[in-house]
Amino acid sequence: MGERIVEQIIGISKGEVVPLEKVNDPIFADEIMGKGIAIKPEIGEIYAPFDGTVVSVFPSKHAISLKSNNGCELLIHIGIDTVKLNGVFFEPMVTENDSVQSGDLIMKFNLNEIEQNGYDSVIPIVILNSSSYEVIEFTCENHASKEKVLIGLEKIEAENQIENSNEHINIENRLESSIISALGGEKNIRSMGHCATRLRVTLNNDKLVDRERLKNISGVLGVVDSMGGLQIVIGNTVNKVYQNIRNFYNVGANDDAKENVKGSIVNRVLNVLSDILSPTVPLIMASGFVSALLVVLSKIGMNQESSTYTILSTAANVVFYFLPILLAYTSSVRFKCNTIYSLFIGGLMLHPNILELVKIGGNIDLFKIPITLIDYSSSLIPIILSIWVLSYVEKFADRYVPDAAKYVFKPLLIILIMLPITLGITGPTGFLLGKGLGSVLSVIYSNASWLAILLVASLAPLLVMTGMHIALTPILILSNFENLGYDNLLLIAFIGMNFSQFAVALAVMLKTKKNKLRQLAANSAFTAFFSGITEPTLYGITIRLKKPLYATFIGCIANGIFCAIANVKIFAFAPPSFFTLPIFMNPDGTNTNFILALCSIGITIVVTFLATWMFSFDDAAYDN
Repeated sequence: MGERIVEQIIGISKGEVVPLEKVNDPIFADEIMGKGIAIKPEIGEIYAPFDGTVVSVFPSKHAISLKSNNGCELLIHIGIDTVKLNGVFFEPMVTENDSVQSGDLIMKFNLNEIEQNGYDSVIPIVILNSSSYEVIEFTCENHASKEKVLIGLEKIEAENQIENSNEHINIENRLESSIISALGGEKNIRSMGHCATRLRVTLNNDKLVDRERLKNISGVLGVVDSMGGLQIVIGNTVNKVYQNIRNFYNVGANDDAKENVKGSIVNRVLNVLSDILSPTVPLIMASGFVSALLVVLSKIGMNQESSTYTILSTAANVVFYFLPILLAYTSSVRFKCNTIYSLFIGGLMLHPNILELVKIGGNIDLFKIPITLIDYSSSLIPIILSIWVLSYVEKFADRYVPDAAKYVFKPLLIILIMLPITLGITGPTGFLLGKGLGSVLSVIYSNASWLAILLVASLAPLLVMTGMHIALTPILILSNFENLGYDNLLLIAFIGMNFSQFAVALAVMLKTKKNKLRQLAANSAFTAFFSGITEPTLYGITIRLKKPLYATFIGCIANGIFCAIANVKIFAFAPPSFFTLPIFMNPDGTNTNFILALCSIGITIVVTFLATWMFSFDDAAYDN
């Protein structure tokens, strides 16, 4: 029997006690970081809640983490979203590794200024190692002060745990903190986003990044240099990691950094496109799921004239029709311009009056400036080019419109400038670029479609490893759907990529003797097969074991050969997986393409599984 440890946390400030679930931030309210409580402060002072050590004072000064002498790890977070204040109004009285006694003043902050600047001043207090305690009792119900006990804790700690209590995980060892540190600190991060499984980081100075340390962080599956940035593969929990980083670190705030993003012009363009398109991809794929569902419902007898079918069909197509508006928002974020002005440009392109002029045809002008009539629904490049120009027009208006007149005349000037530019220059130019891409693809399909399919299918692992698929997939696939009504190139290649990773994970799960690797392989196989997400397998198993990567290429080549010969098609935008099999169903009612797709999936799985098994692998890097 170990030692029973009882500990008390006193009030860290004077104010009203608030249940953590009522804090207006899901990171705290959903207890993602741990259990705790909050205080609505009446004074701008924070006191030490116990005898212990300061683990860290956050760079933006809005939060402090401490560790008690008995091992309690506590986070004190002053206000919500106050990381954006970048240290203004905060005055820490302690530094990292300082010893503190219960009741010591450890932080001053300007409560009035924080609230007057529109920030919620509530202070979440989170026990980061909540799972270590058998009893967590909130003893102060109404009003807190440094004289009152706020939380009572109780745990039984084994003897070997007591000896090693100083090695217990604290906030500095958490995944998010380790990533920021390995990237060279928050000031080295120009911007950060994420896709389904990766953090996508643009850096100010690439030389400050410790790649080896980053790769070895527990929870990081892989690190990829690509498209002018760095991609950190996390897996299915990437959204939680991203939100934690955004909540506690002022990433992307150093707008004045002069270091250029490395890479060719092509890589920079792809990086920009990836930043803009990535947030829309999950919704586009969800729409593909709905389209696949409609195919199934039609097969089992649903009347296509029914209201249910009409509503579902509208839901499946709305993201494509209003794509310029969605991209207006994401482009405004990427180019750092006003979102409302950007949405105005997107709405202009899709306004019924403009579309009516397109239907009528003929020559039109704006102040004698000729305007090209185009239907911009479902287009990508026109709105991206327009918002890029808007970012410069907005700076121009900011510079030359007097402050006293900006409220009205700044947006007026922007509208007057952007109307002819959008409808007469950037819109038509972007439309022609999109059509040009479609024409190139049509020529390829007309002359050597089998070769294009084989090459793309064979290179699918490289596209994923470099992250190029994030930018290329929406552009090429939407172009194919618009011109052909189906895709038989990139999504076809991902039959091989997705199901080859299922086969690799399955083979490794059955062959390895390592329990840790077997569990990872089982989880990865499930994810790849049912949802089409391959990064956990690719980075957690395939690349680390090396030889399964050879098997992956062999499986993808086998898929490419079969699809090129059989001319397999995909009729809805969704990643190939078990749950999206209806994307292979031809809307004309025939079953040939569906059967051929199943054959391709079977070939990919069998070939990759056998290759993985025959090549074998060295799993010594995985502990039992």
